[in-house]
Amino acid sequence: MKIILAALLALFATLPAFADTVSFSFAGCTDALNRPVASRADPALGSLVEVQLAEGTREIVYNPQSLPQLLPETRAFFYAHACAVVRLGQAIDRPRSEADVQRADCWAFDTLHRSGLLKREGAVDALTSDVELTPALWEKVPGPARALDPARCAGATPRPAAATRGNALQVAPGSRNASPAWNACTLACGNRLYACGRGGACQSAFDRCTAGCAGK
Repeated sequence: MKIILAALLALFATLPAFADTVSFSFAGCTDALNRPVASRADPALGSLVEVQLAEGTREIVYNPQSLPQLLPETRAFFYAHACAVVRLGQAIDRPRSEADVQRADCWAFDTLHRSGLLKREGAVDALTSDVELTPALWEKVPGPARALDPARCAGATPRPAAATRGNALQVAPGSRNASPAWNACTLACGNRLYACGRGGACQSAFDRCTAGCAGK
């Protein structure tokens, strides 16, 4: 089982009907060497998600209250795009090239496909239509204003050695949105896992911890 990092968001209290059966959490990102990349919530962040430097190390920072009008698949896409920036070693201190932005978009699309979040009929079209943002809203998400075109992604981005490696989004069980209590409980488990490391004992402790979150 891949290590899940702490980036569990209670984002989906009010969603369009298209997304009312989606229940998932943001799982952790790994860099090009499959090392975990920290994620943390910052309600004061002016954007939905961005990559920042913390003591010389990249981390993903997100605002769980930002852009609540977007579909959960769209929010997941932008989180995956931020992860791709780390995974692909792209610049965060200057504008990226159009090619780099496209590569990160393709990585994000691939992640959502592998996670099963775009399997439903119309899911891809809904996501690409949802990302028709105003210039002001584009300032709050990774990359410049653009049209998302999954058709451009064939062969455009490298894949992990196995489907279970690399950046991913973990699909949470259940047919309703995860409760804030479940998110908070699992977030605490993820924080302990991140502090513990990648060993089997750490993962076992994480599994026991998250099992205790059931029903919250």
